[in-house]
Amino acid sequence: MAIVKCPECRKPISDRARVCNHCGYTISKDASDEERERAHRIIRLKKRNRIQMIVYLSMIVFIAGVLFMYFGGRKADDLYRWLGYIGIVLGGAGYLFSRIQSFLLKRH
Repeated sequence: MAIVKCPECRKPISDRARVCNHCGYTISKDASDEERERAHRIIRLKKRNRIQMIVYLSMIVFIAGVLFMYFGGRKADDLYRWLGYIGIVLGGAGYLFSRIQSFLLKRH
C-alpha cells in the first residue's frame, strides 16, 4: 500500500482508495497518469479563474468606495462617506486575500 496524492485536492490518500476521504473525488483505477494530470490541471485552472474573479470584484468594490468618498458629502457622519470607507476596506482586504491565494496556488 502506497500513499499518493488525490488528483483534485492534492492531499495524501491510499493508492487503493476509490474515493478521496478529504474531498470526495472518485478515483478511477483504470485512469492513466496522463488523465489524472489532466484532471489536476483543470482543477488548477478553475481555482485560478475563481481567484481572478475575486480580484476583479475586489477592485470594483474598492473603486466604488473611492467614488462614494469623492462624491459623498463633506460631513464626517455622511452615509456616502461611510459607504466609501467600507468599500475601500472591503475591496482592499479582498484584493490582498486573493493575491495571497494566487501566490499560494503558484507555489504548489
